[in-house]
Amino acid sequence: MPKELKIVITLFVSGLVLGLIALILNNLPISSYFQTPYGDSFSVFSFLRKPEKPSHIVYGYLPYWSLDNAKYIQLDRLTDISYFGLTLDANGTFRKVLDDGTAEPGYNTWKTSKELKKLIDNSKRHGVRFSVTIIAHEDDVSGEFLNCTPCWDTFITELERELNSKNIRDVNLNFESSDLVDANTANKYTEFAKFVNEKLDAKYTNSFVVVATFADSLVKPRMTIIGDLAKYVDALFIMAYDFHQPTSDNAGPVAPIGGAGIYGEYDIQTMLKDYLTVAPPNKFILGVPYYGYNWVVVENEPYATRIAGNDAIGYSQSQPYSFIMDTILENNPKILWDDLAQVPYFTYISPSTGSLRSVYFENADSLRTKYRLAKNSNMLGVGIWALGYDGGYAELWNLLKEEFSVVVETGFEPVTPAM
Repeated sequence: MPKELKIVITLFVSGLVLGLIALILNNLPISSYFQTPYGDSFSVFSFLRKPEKPSHIVYGYLPYWSLDNAKYIQLDRLTDISYFGLTLDANGTFRKVLDDGTAEPGYNTWKTSKELKKLIDNSKRHGVRFSVTIIAHEDDVSGEFLNCTPCWDTFITELERELNSKNIRDVNLNFESSDLVDANTANKYTEFAKFVNEKLDAKYTNSFVVVATFADSLVKPRMTIIGDLAKYVDALFIMAYDFHQPTSDNAGPVAPIGGAGIYGEYDIQTMLKDYLTVAPPNKFILGVPYYGYNWVVVENEPYATRIAGNDAIGYSQSQPYSFIMDTILENNPKILWDDLAQVPYFTYISPSTGSLRSVYFENADSLRTKYRLAKNSNMLGVGIWALGYDGGYAELWNLLKEEFSVVVETGFEPVTPAM
């Protein structure tokens, strides 16, 4: 037999064997909910696929307390990860020690975690931009810092040292005030954000500075003056959630599409109209919640009245998506749909306390609606609070693939090339 014919037959037989193996693997009864640490983007046949990248920004916060779930992150579904984070002190340095003398966990994880270093390295290899979040959630500390211009120079020196230690250049500013803010403080924050962006661009040529904003920043005096900030930073991450909270009088949707004036003061549709009057859509990242709230309630009704709670019956609380999915699998409640808010919810009896509880959360259906709203509004992209909150469940990663993944062809430039 000619040598050339042997090669052709060998290749043909090998192709048949690989095809049969692929057919068998694709038909194995693997749960559609749970994913392996590699996610559905890993396969022994992945070399046969064309690579994919998101068509829009897909930006995920990764809190230090979720780092154990980093093994479930599918990097080919993301453009950005922002580590949450480093806490700012009034003098412009990062907080390293708590009042009780123990190590500040966000900073300590940043400095010592081998898992974090591994994730940063893997992110770079996958073309995912990695940034660090600067946290300022204490009103007195934020006010003192913003009114101390020399402290800004200290901050930049400290920040560049930390960025260089991880060989990254990008930053998220997360200043959240518990109270409403006066105009002077808000203007100072705009000036500071502009200062940070200019300093980092001068140092690293093209840094990506993102500022987190409250959903109601255009109807209440918040730290963030949206129209002004949009001129000076690269993107605004709209925290489009917490429309209902554990302390609300009634259970209700965390991130409702509609319902303003009926079940709440505000909703996402109204919020976007307000935002788009002051800045172009390509400045905005629509943040979505990978969590819900679980209330102790009086009655089995939509928007049920909340009970304050106690040690015997439990309390209303925030729960990540994975915990809520576990609750659904364990209690098998009837999942209902709020047509106005376009979110799911359910009621159940707690097996441990016997209390009646109502849960409003996000699932693939409600998130799909939000993602398409962002795309149809020509927004820069979407963002996630928070990575790791879905644990080992795969459906939200699958949704990101369905809504945003595009095949990388020759000449295709990723949305956010890594450093």
